Amino acid sequence: RVAAGAIAKKYLAAQGVQVRGYMSQLGPIKIEFKQWEAVGQNAFFCPDPERVAELEAYMDQLRRDQDSVGAEITVIAEGVPVGLGEPVFDRLDADLAHGLMSINAVKGVEIGAGFGCVAQRGSEHRDEMTPEGFLSNHAGGVLGGISSGQPIVARLALKPTSSITTPGRSIDIHGQAVEVITKGRHDPCVGIRATPIAEAMMAITLLDHWLRQRGQNGEVNVDTPRLTQR
Repeated sequence: RVAAGAIAKKYLAAQGVQVRGYMSQLGPIKIEFKQWEAVGQNAFFCPDPERVAELEAYMDQLRRDQDSVGAEITVIAEGVPVGLGEPVFDRLDADLAHGLMSINAVKGVEIGAGFGCVAQRGSEHRDEMTPEGFLSNHAGGVLGGISSGQPIVARLALKPTSSITTPGRSIDIHGQAVEVITKGRHDPCVGIRATPIAEAMMAITLLDHWLRQRGQNGEVNVDTPRLTQR
């Protein structure tokens, strides 16, 4: 995945598209975005350098507890052109969700406001437009299955691994009750390593749609102005 994603990111970068991700939550610890420069400078892909020590202490305690925890990863694509995707079967957001859900341990994917839109009213959720640009991006850069030109924003939830040394109940091949203890490598949080994989899957999906668009509409010129977010 990551090898193919590196090629996709390189091609997209030549077209002005940048795909980046970061850890936005580790277990109960929510991490506010601060700066992209910090993401590559720590093992957590954390965008806030002041929170790294807290994350390290939390992970150390988790190891002592012989337990595991989940994580949330946010991945963003900027510079995506208008018009990628289709309105029904091959919607861009559906394919993005498909690609991100294919990552091991991922149990949920949000695009834009995601499940947060349940509590929003239509007057709040709609991304109003002005001549200067969109006033919000609750749709996460995809409207009606097609890219709007705004940043594409996705979040994915990764489960806590069950491969831990804390005893757990199960059954054997005969249906009899047994106690399971996983020995060997212990991953307190598999989500820590997921950021490059999420970036790769978003880049691969975007490049796939980019090539489809080029094949179908490569010589079509559109004069519609591109709106950015104010």
